[in-house]
Amino acid sequence: MGNDLDPLTFPIRSLRLIEASAGTGKTYTIGALYLRLVLGHGGNNGFLKPLMPPEILVVTFTNAATEELRDRIRNKLVEAAAFFRGELRGDEFLEGLGHGFPQESWFEKARVLDQAALWMDEAAIHTIHSWSNRMLRQYAFECGSPFDLELAPDDQELLEEAACDYWRSHFYNLPPEQLAELLALIKCTTPQALLNKVRPILHPDLCSEGDPFEMLEQRHQAILDIRREWSVDFNTAIERVAQAKADKTLSGKKYSAPSLKKWIDQLECWVNENGPLPDEQTLFKFSLIGLQEGTHKNRIPPAHPAFDAFDRLNDILNRLDIEKALFIHAAREIEHRYERQKDQQGLVDFDDLLTRLNNALQRPGNENLAQLMADQFPVAMIDEFQDTDPVQYAAFNRIYSGRPQTALLMIGDPKQAIYAFRGADIHTYLRARRDTGDKPYTLGANYRATEELVASVNQMFGLANPYPEGPFLFKDKIPFEPVLAKGPEGRFMVDGQASSGLHMRHLQQTEPVIKTGQNGYLAQMADAFAHEIVRLLNLAEQEPSRAGFQNAPDEPLKPLRPAHMAVLVRSGNEADIIRKALDKRRVQSVYLSDKTSVFDSHEARQMLYLLRACASPGQERTLKAALATPILRQPLTHLDHLNHDETAWEAEVERFSHYHFVWQHRGVLPMLRKLLQDFGMLWGLLTTPSGERAATNFLHLAELLQAKSLEEDGAQGLIRWLEEQIQDHSIGLEEQVLRLESDEELIRVITIHKSKGLQYPLVFLPFICSFRQATRNNIAMTTIRDEQGRITLVNSPEAADIEAANKERLAEDLRLLYVAVTRAQYACWMGIGVMGRTTRNEEKSTLHQSAFGYLLSAGEMIPTRDLSKKLKFLKGDCPHMTIEPLPEHRVDDVYKPEGETDPLMPARTFNTPVFRDWRITSYSGILKDATDDASPEQKIEERQIPFDSPGSAIEDQLQEPGEETVFLPPETRPGKPSIHNFPRGPEPGTFLHGLLEWAADEGFGKVAHNNQWIHDQIEMRCSHSAWGTWIDALTQWFQTFLKTPFTLPHQTVRMRLADLLPAQCLPELEFLFAAHRVNTGSLDHALNRWVLPGEERPPLQKIHINGMLKGFIDVVFEFEGQYYVMDYKSNHLGENTRAYGSKALAGAMLSHRYDLQYILYTLALHRLLKARLPHYQYQRDMGGAVYLFLRGVDRDQNGVYGDKPPQALIEQLDRNFAGREENH
Repeated sequence: MGNDLDPLTFPIRSLRLIEASAGTGKTYTIGALYLRLVLGHGGNNGFLKPLMPPEILVVTFTNAATEELRDRIRNKLVEAAAFFRGELRGDEFLEGLGHGFPQESWFEKARVLDQAALWMDEAAIHTIHSWSNRMLRQYAFECGSPFDLELAPDDQELLEEAACDYWRSHFYNLPPEQLAELLALIKCTTPQALLNKVRPILHPDLCSEGDPFEMLEQRHQAILDIRREWSVDFNTAIERVAQAKADKTLSGKKYSAPSLKKWIDQLECWVNENGPLPDEQTLFKFSLIGLQEGTHKNRIPPAHPAFDAFDRLNDILNRLDIEKALFIHAAREIEHRYERQKDQQGLVDFDDLLTRLNNALQRPGNENLAQLMADQFPVAMIDEFQDTDPVQYAAFNRIYSGRPQTALLMIGDPKQAIYAFRGADIHTYLRARRDTGDKPYTLGANYRATEELVASVNQMFGLANPYPEGPFLFKDKIPFEPVLAKGPEGRFMVDGQASSGLHMRHLQQTEPVIKTGQNGYLAQMADAFAHEIVRLLNLAEQEPSRAGFQNAPDEPLKPLRPAHMAVLVRSGNEADIIRKALDKRRVQSVYLSDKTSVFDSHEARQMLYLLRACASPGQERTLKAALATPILRQPLTHLDHLNHDETAWEAEVERFSHYHFVWQHRGVLPMLRKLLQDFGMLWGLLTTPSGERAATNFLHLAELLQAKSLEEDGAQGLIRWLEEQIQDHSIGLEEQVLRLESDEELIRVITIHKSKGLQYPLVFLPFICSFRQATRNNIAMTTIRDEQGRITLVNSPEAADIEAANKERLAEDLRLLYVAVTRAQYACWMGIGVMGRTTRNEEKSTLHQSAFGYLLSAGEMIPTRDLSKKLKFLKGDCPHMTIEPLPEHRVDDVYKPEGETDPLMPARTFNTPVFRDWRITSYSGILKDATDDASPEQKIEERQIPFDSPGSAIEDQLQEPGEETVFLPPETRPGKPSIHNFPRGPEPGTFLHGLLEWAADEGFGKVAHNNQWIHDQIEMRCSHSAWGTWIDALTQWFQTFLKTPFTLPHQTVRMRLADLLPAQCLPELEFLFAAHRVNTGSLDHALNRWVLPGEERPPLQKIHINGMLKGFIDVVFEFEGQYYVMDYKSNHLGENTRAYGSKALAGAMLSHRYDLQYILYTLALHRLLKARLPHYQYQRDMGGAVYLFLRGVDRDQNGVYGDKPPQALIEQLDRNFAGREENH
């Protein structure tokens, strides 16, 4: 039994374990303890001193959980501050908290709470990996860790590379016969297949089983020797076995004629035709031991030296476990190669972060590191502690154990430890339980579920407490403690009656059923539960509603909606089965899983067919496959017409040839959008029931393809990448299926793992009796961890291994069952049935091997006839559980939502051109329009806005494309402050531009020779930002920058900004001139021809610029009789000025399309000089454009990009913008 936790008196010191059952307010309790720590509440049970958010470490396991915790704690602080100011009434906890302080100190406490709330952005709330990363950087010297750790985004690519290296190193040199033997033994034909086999054992430290390739050589030599022995007198050996069969010396049952013929054929192929080694059964049957077993009593088995040879061979083969040895050898080498690759590239993965930190903490002589961390975070709260692993617990135990001035609070629920596949270890939790005295503090009230549901769960799991192994197979180490019900007071009502908490729906059967198949357990349950869901929804649609939620007897029902329901499953296969049953009844659902990837969708396969056709439009087979994809919605009559009408077929070839051209010249995304538009795919899809999902998946895939096209080599490379992703892919954030707003109104079909931490009004568990039994095949190459944490590799499992694996599987299934039933708030439905098979003599059911079956019988087999009796035993005297047979269901029962209307016909196409796109725009506006992914309709709508231009120079700077803001906190900043590690992004860029604008206004020369003035100005500007650390670095950089000489285009004399007189320069020159339907396609073509010809750059989409063009030029200046435009760029290209060489600058200019910007600026200056400068000549008077990349300018011309555009180009653009030359 544990101690009941009172958040007001809980002792915050030493190591404490808090067990929080589902729905018992764990997050609320964390917030309450956080308040006490901030206020220093509790006297002897409180902490030694008040703490602020940066001193209280809170660790959880997902980024989403950290943000939720941060918001919840911030809100709790704000609420408590308002309570202490007397602005609101508090709950029981806040009232008790207030009584712990004198009334006159309440305003001071409110001030402290307000201050803590303001500090929450700096609160130490992290995932375990982000905290480890922070510690490794902050204490890099103590940890022996590099300062510039880079987190590998995905380990799959590096692991595959390591596996391929291993395959090449060890497999390529093998003789063909040995290679064939090895591949047959390990059942792998590719490096990727080998990696999948050994991935579960990459990290465990397993002992070597010997050199598999030496063992392979021994095996091969033994086989050759034995084959030579057989070939000496093969016919005689075979004849003796045949004669023994004929005279009935051998058992006819064990040596039947068909089997004997098959075995002899294998032997003959092996001996006389150099074929493969016969299978294990043949080797045994023709060994002396095998023949002795098959011989009738009192008869002498046939004898021959060849039979003795097989005995020797079988001994050798049994002794040489090459498969296990190879897998361990491969795992060790692949892991070693993987680690070496990470070291060479300066990468770490998530596991490395915690492992490195723990190794540093455990290193002898490094005790000071743990003390430093304990001083920094005197109190740590570890959320979801049941999902910890040995390394995590070892690290925190090292920091906090034995330090009375600290506290480590571990909050979790062992009944919800369901993430073993992610490395979570229940035995580590139990060790922590022992370390805290085996008397954890418990939360005793459920605030999530109704009284009926809480009582049902208490009954179901409490019944198993007396079982020898307890309810969760850990005896009294993980007991089930009943909880009180303090959840919603409302009820779920059906036809005027309050629903039970737990509905157990069982099959009406007289013998076990199979699991799969048309009449199997899964199919029957799917149909029955889909019928029940439809029945409830249709009752809710009636007027008045007959199914819904009622808060009080006199209040009206809140009708049930699909969004109130969740169906919990174990796998994607189960999800497909229930969703198909729902689809048949016109009930839409959404599947939620961490493993749901857009590459698993039907649209991914169809996208592959489309890409193949667009890449090779002349190939008839690929083009026909693309035209037949459902997403193009081509009628079968049209497809058949193409087989007979050559003209129509040539038109399709021509159409896809145009897509090929667009792909080659503009990219894959513009091509796909053109294809979407031509075939009317989007509006066509949106008229179908699941069309919104299909359209979203297609557009999502198009964006992923566009991003990947920048890395892959050509169309075939991109197609090959998509094929690989469809076949085998990792699940990252970018690949997960995007959620739709409309999904919120659908029934959720969600995996039990994904549902953890969530809650739903009604929960359905149709397949709760399904399980995956451990067998010799499916537990091969897995690891089993015992109570001492020792890891055992299972390759050739014995009966004891299978039993241990099944027990471990059942224990996790019981925890999954607990998680599943506790997701419900009002009611839960469970599908119960007996699976198995019936032989002539007996029934072999498997229900008792499932989690629910274990609760029914403590693991004893349950005959079908006893199911009702067992269910009644489970129900006991609990009035809130109902036992009902599955209702008779009809396939024609469908969901009929109120007000459902027939889908509208597609809108007619409007073909008349409408020119309403006159507006004032800028370089940034052009670039946004010409590279935006918005639909044509959105672009037309955006162009109705009359002003898309900057109102000031600062606004113009902020609208430019560039980098996202990157600010490194002081503790994570690499090296001392310099211009190279100064924050990046629009705001820092505006800061630097403002500094240069000030210098230009005051006079570059005047500023350059007054160092104190520069320092004061930078200090004043930094005081308004968080950049005070860079004051000295920026001062030194700016002084040097103004005096650095550089060369202008077509000039021999070098210039410095410090030498420019105020009369020679005009800062922030604003321009505004007309643009008459200028075609960006023609503009882009001209730039590709005249500016850095042959170099790649993002293409501009074809639009028309009609109206006025506006902009601000940073500086226009005159030098040596020529006029220049100058622009400052704050882009970060590298860690020193050498990274700003001419090639890098050209790449940056083109990737951000600054070429378009300086051509427009040069055109503006050209027009100004024509109007203001007498006898103006372009070649004589125009100097060109100079772009200064501020972080890289030095005396070696790094960071300086200059160009004088050809006169022909500027004059052509002048005519185009004036409307004197046609644009196409």
